[in-house]
Amino acid sequence: MAHLLFTPPGKAQVRLHLVKDVFVIGRSPDCDLPLDDTVSSRRHCQLRAWAGSHLLEDLSSKNGTFVNGERITSRQLADGDLISVGDRQVVYKAR
Repeated sequence: MAHLLFTPPGKAQVRLHLVKDVFVIGRSPDCDLPLDDTVSSRRHCQLRAWAGSHLLEDLSSKNGTFVNGERITSRQLADGDLISVGDRQVVYKAR
């Protein structure tokens, strides 16, 4: 099962399974992955189940969404991709 690996500042790494069709990342506490980060937007980006993988879509964020250092608007993810949202980083794992 696809999941995200995220290490909150000063805490242990967590594994977040992508069981929903749409998984939202951002500063809002209502997001599936809420970030304590003033550089990220309230609803910064989302992962959408797509073609047996996941599509990462920027949600018109102010500071952009990056995959492996490249700014994206939309990109199909591959195993091990590094997603940067504001000052936080998340690793996408296909399995």
